[in-house]
Amino acid sequence: MAPGAGSASDGVTVEELVSRAAVIGPGLAERRAKTYDLRRLPDENVADIVSAGLIKGCQPKRGGGYELPFGAQTSAGMEIAKHCGSSAWIVSVCGTHHWMIGKFAPEAQDDIWGKNPDAISASAFASAYQETKKVDGGFKVSGRWMFSSGINACDWCIIVGRIPRENGPPDAWFMLVPKEEYEIQDNWRTVGLRGTGSSDLIIKDAFIPEHRTIGVVEINSLDTPGTADNPNSVYRMPLHGVINYCVSAPALGLAMGAMDSFAADMSPRTDVFAQKISSNATLQLRTSESSAEIDCAQLLYTADIARIRASLEGGAPLELEDIARMKRNASYVGQLSKRATNRLAEAMGARGLDESNFVHTAKSDIGAACSHISMVWDTCALPYGMAKLGVLTEAQIGP
Repeated sequence: MAPGAGSASDGVTVEELVSRAAVIGPGLAERRAKTYDLRRLPDENVADIVSAGLIKGCQPKRGGGYELPFGAQTSAGMEIAKHCGSSAWIVSVCGTHHWMIGKFAPEAQDDIWGKNPDAISASAFASAYQETKKVDGGFKVSGRWMFSSGINACDWCIIVGRIPRENGPPDAWFMLVPKEEYEIQDNWRTVGLRGTGSSDLIIKDAFIPEHRTIGVVEINSLDTPGTADNPNSVYRMPLHGVINYCVSAPALGLAMGAMDSFAADMSPRTDVFAQKISSNATLQLRTSESSAEIDCAQLLYTADIARIRASLEGGAPLELEDIARMKRNASYVGQLSKRATNRLAEAMGARGLDESNFVHTAKSDIGAACSHISMVWDTCALPYGMAKLGVLTEAQIGP
């Protein structure tokens, strides 16, 4: 049973969403080579994902979404990852963007989904350069923002605008920008997660009205413009820590898919002397150790999603130490998934090097996923160590 199971919106449950992902998964797998060559999702993949409603898991009801518990979108992404890592990344990451937008003002949500409930939002938080100015009624922004996954399939993008201060970190806001206001730079050429199309975008002197913005500090509060009329909603949680699972869940799904593919490929194989390879004790040990790491990663994921849910269902709200633990755990899920898959790839021999082999595809995609700022172990592990030693402050929790 998927984390968050049993909660429904208009008849849709988390189980149903994950089941829909399983149904379309094989079709996405058949188009993996096309996805790689395009360096973005094929239109058919986007159509399948939209038709299945996978990105709507945590989208507000007012915008035509299901408003399911946090984890619905990441669990759907995990299931898709068993078939196509790039498609899974878009499902989980863009699905989480729609959860974030639930914390924005209702007017902003209406701007996005009022006419098109299937509209998708990308994000681009890091910038190569930018200029953000406060003006009457909102902001003027210009610059180049990087690594916007799924941008070619999206109608909107969440950027981060920053205004420097003389003392201390800059003031920063999340801002919703329509596709008419940015230009996509086709510069995503990678060996891992190649089909995510995570290109840069350029914005030139765009006006962002106040209601389409939310401060970085405010979005991490329990009460935001989006929760004013919905105090018990899934949006009444901090962003820090919680959001990290949108990138570690696809990594875990990739490792699960790699294990299934490895077992199916290696079980019937024989060596040059016609002996069953599966009888080799070393291969059996590698298989068992990788499966243990995947199981441990899944336990961490399930426990944290359950803790997130409990914080909204009468349990204690998430504390700073909880957030630090989740950052550590989400990153460690990536580390475990990477170790497990790398070990399987090494055990496959030359036959496993074919570009169609899912184990090696998963190895590259997980490596790319673990390069994301929300997955880098050295950065994400530190806050919990600080918390255990009593020296952690909110300012040190990081992105």
